[in-house]
Amino acid sequence: MTMDPYLLAAIERNRRRLWAICYRMTGAVQDADDLCQEAIARAIERADQVVAGDPTGWLLRIATTTSLDHLRRATVRDRVTTLVDPLDLPDMAPGERAEDPERAAILREDVRYAVVVALQALTPRQRAALVLHDVCDRPIAEVAAILELNPNAAKALLHRARVALAEARHRDDVDTPVDPDVVEALARAVEAGSLEQISALLAEEAWGVVDGGGVIPVLAGPSLGREAVMRRFVNAWRRLDNLSLTAEVRRLNGEPGVIVRVASAPQIVVAIIHVESRARHIAGLRIDRDPRRTAAFAAG
Repeated sequence: MTMDPYLLAAIERNRRRLWAICYRMTGAVQDADDLCQEAIARAIERADQVVAGDPTGWLLRIATTTSLDHLRRATVRDRVTTLVDPLDLPDMAPGERAEDPERAAILREDVRYAVVVALQALTPRQRAALVLHDVCDRPIAEVAAILELNPNAAKALLHRARVALAEARHRDDVDTPVDPDVVEALARAVEAGSLEQISALLAEEAWGVVDGGGVIPVLAGPSLGREAVMRRFVNAWRRLDNLSLTAEVRRLNGEPGVIVRVASAPQIVVAIIHVESRARHIAGLRIDRDPRRTAAFAAG
């Protein structure tokens, strides 16, 4: 079969966007790799369906529905504290805030960690509605057709998805992107082993969640308030037996995050910390201790 060079060019031009959609839908880098390839294969197989004009929208819909098919087949039981794979891709930066407040929750090029984590709290159909409409900018009639709904039901699904996303975000009055000075100060406090410095960085109403991947024992739910978050840090320090740590600030999901390693054994990653900031303080912490994820960031 002779491939349309225009379609092939469109695939290459949108490959990163297709991958980002699969990542938003699944929260897993390996799944995104596989599903992006599957979506491209589907597009090539269905090349005769392309109508005149730019096939970009058609490709984005295929990526979304391919991910939705995968999620329908999946039988994963997420924990309350489940996070997602961090992205070490510096060119995937967060977008600017949208003028429309309803669209501000999830932006077309936004793959910030907090947004992708929050998406995983939605049902697969809610995720698909948001990605198709608010990310891919597809009309509601098209969303309805893809999800086999009438337009009114699709509108209702989209509304519920936006409400659920806002609830999963905890708060949205945070810096976008995160304040890099706050992240840097946290990294230096961790390296210094200074609980006092960490406490001073936390807002009074700060919250934190830790994901141990079912391997590292962690509390089952979030910690709410500075004192509760600090109890977690105190307990973590005790379990680490006062080991010396290094804390590297690296751009993850388009924002600075902190990779914490054992100083004497940099191949051991203790945690990856994603921060939300507000008014020069830490508003929220998402701490990934799942060894299946942290191993990818081992040094040396």
